[in-house]
Amino acid sequence: MRHGGPSLAALPPSFPVMKKVAATATVLALIAAAIVAFAAMVHGAGKFEWNGFYPWVLAPYVLLASVFAVPVRRADASLFAGCLAAVTVLLFTCWFYVGAMWFSTSSTSALIFIFAPVYLLVGGLAVWGVGWLVLARKSRANRPT
Repeated sequence: MRHGGPSLAALPPSFPVMKKVAATATVLALIAAAIVAFAAMVHGAGKFEWNGFYPWVLAPYVLLASVFAVPVRRADASLFAGCLAAVTVLLFTCWFYVGAMWFSTSSTSALIFIFAPVYLLVGGLAVWGVGWLVLARKSRANRPT
């Protein structure tokens, strides 16, 4: 018997359920982040009034959802890295928008709506890529030879 890591046969039968939970958590985290961004936009404007910034601010969440969650038949590392990245994007969305709209007294705090979508998109993809690399490397190291 070789020691060094769990074999694929040793995975619990609930492992497919864990994949579904990770996919669901990914989508829910991105929806929650989009709601926070939308609420910050409405709060900043004082009322809902459609303008071109809504698609700009909400687009990163749609794009990240299409990268992280739409292709359902994925490698485990990619799926779990997507979940990690979505939660990270949610945390940074709250930090950016809640901080700028509810806690900042600066007259330039609305500039967050110009720059944050780019930061969130690039940062989310970076966290996903690094997480995927680390998790894929870890799963390869745990495979029996």
